[in-house]
Amino acid sequence: MNKIFLATIFIIMMSIETLAQQMIPKQKGFEISYSVFPQSPEKQNYALGAGVISYTRNGNYLFGLAEYSRKYYEYALYDIPIDTFLFNGGYSLYLWGDLMRNVNINLGIGGSLGYEQVNRGNEMIYDGSILNSAENFIYGANGKLSLESYLTEQLVFLVNGQLRYLQNSELGQFHALFGFGLRFNF
Repeated sequence: MNKIFLATIFIIMMSIETLAQQMIPKQKGFEISYSVFPQSPEKQNYALGAGVISYTRNGNYLFGLAEYSRKYYEYALYDIPIDTFLFNGGYSLYLWGDLMRNVNINLGIGGSLGYEQVNRGNEMIYDGSILNSAENFIYGANGKLSLESYLTEQLVFLVNGQLRYLQNSELGQFHALFGFGLRFNF
């Protein structure tokens, strides 16, 4: 069902044409996004993000995004929540776009810095087991491939895939995310 919905949104995005100037150097934008971890178990594992971007030349832009994510680790009959608070900053390169630049593909690279909390900071699990670590500072690098489509002169619909390398994370070093969002350029 989700694939049909995303395919329909993609077809609609491809048919919309805007004639405004887009991706002007020093133009700013505010972005919100929702992402999921691929192959998540039945529990809802998600990431919510918000941040700002600043266009440079040729459709490239700098970005700074704050993100909260929740992922569950399955342990016996109990799901242990792992909350992550991350700041992602970096640079996104314009790879391809149609002639009017209504649909664009960008590749972003950057760094991540944040804080991870396991089981809401409680070291003891319900069955009496004790976690080795309940809280960590995490850091690493990220890469993002995004499809960006202008819905109006200032509103951009985003679909992206991300791969992250996070040191000190209890979930492992590599994390993949797939998501969508909206950006308002001003």
